[in-house]
Amino acid sequence: MKKIKLFSIIILFLGIVTNMQLLGQPQFQYTLQSWATYTSYDHPEKIVPDSYQFNPETGQIDMVAGETIAAYTSTQLGWGIRRARLRGKMTIGRFTAFIQYAAAASVLRDAQIDVELSKKAKLRMGRFVGPGSQAAGRTSHTAIDFAERSIVGRMWASVMERADYRTYGLSLIGKAGFLLYEVMASNGDGDMSLKPYNTKSSNSDEDTGGMPQMDFMVSSQITKGIKAGVNMGLANKDRVNKSSLTGFLYLQPKEYTKGKVRAKFDIAQVTDKTGENNVNLMGWGAMAFVKAVDKMEIGVGYATWDPNTDLDKDAFGNFKVAFNYSPNPEHWKDTLFKLVAVFKNAQVDNHPYDPFQLYLIWQVYMH
Repeated sequence: MKKIKLFSIIILFLGIVTNMQLLGQPQFQYTLQSWATYTSYDHPEKIVPDSYQFNPETGQIDMVAGETIAAYTSTQLGWGIRRARLRGKMTIGRFTAFIQYAAAASVLRDAQIDVELSKKAKLRMGRFVGPGSQAAGRTSHTAIDFAERSIVGRMWASVMERADYRTYGLSLIGKAGFLLYEVMASNGDGDMSLKPYNTKSSNSDEDTGGMPQMDFMVSSQITKGIKAGVNMGLANKDRVNKSSLTGFLYLQPKEYTKGKVRAKFDIAQVTDKTGENNVNLMGWGAMAFVKAVDKMEIGVGYATWDPNTDLDKDAFGNFKVAFNYSPNPEHWKDTLFKLVAVFKNAQVDNHPYDPFQLYLIWQVYMH
């Protein structure tokens, strides 16, 4: 199946290239991120109680003595490909098509079409990253600050059933004065590509009701270098019965040179209405980087997530330190090296949360 998908992508690519005069001028981008990782796992002491099991030979119940497994630490060292992405974009008049293929996972991430309604508004339809936590998919994979996106964005996306930050839908995107806005009507579940009802196709028997999942987002460049925004997602009992409210405040100097500081703050709150009682989840994260020299920045960050604000000792988070180096500061993302240390912490008793991880990442971005 993966070979068929890859073959289809290659055929599409060749078809566009050979017909570019007819279809328009295509643009292609490619990202490769390779990494080496070291992880240390702390396993707490585990007490296995006595148990009983039936002995078919004697016809009796035998007791199996319990044991105490002492605490120990295990480690992992290895190499791999984090991402290999191919992007294609083409504009014909007022219409722009965009696709993104994740080769390492053999998955089509994005497939969207934009139509320009005016100089300040457009419609987008297909599968794409819509309104949501700025720390999630709205932070491009080429612009991730540390090794991975913030816990705030990742957990928000997981809870809201957008595992890869995307969903299928229709968005109105525009600008009104100093405000940027986006209104999205979607399927909710990011894995649900709906087909006509009862057509013997995937998800064709879903009873979604007559209302789509609705999300609203507003953001603004408050001053030069300061950007803020909020997103509100409404619960839908026939789709994703969870509401969310997220916000962000980012500081990015116009000229990010030696001695300058950039910083980010993200917060997200989700209300899960799927059970008898509502469950409130919440997370926040902050980070700051300083340009130590023209080719290197040093950063620290902390993020935490509480899966149930009414319970004690269930939150978890991490503290991160990063050294990011680029041999070409004017094209920072094109060739980027990252050395990132992650120290995880959890309030959950006797639960291993990979307390230490070390990443060495090499990113090549061709566009």
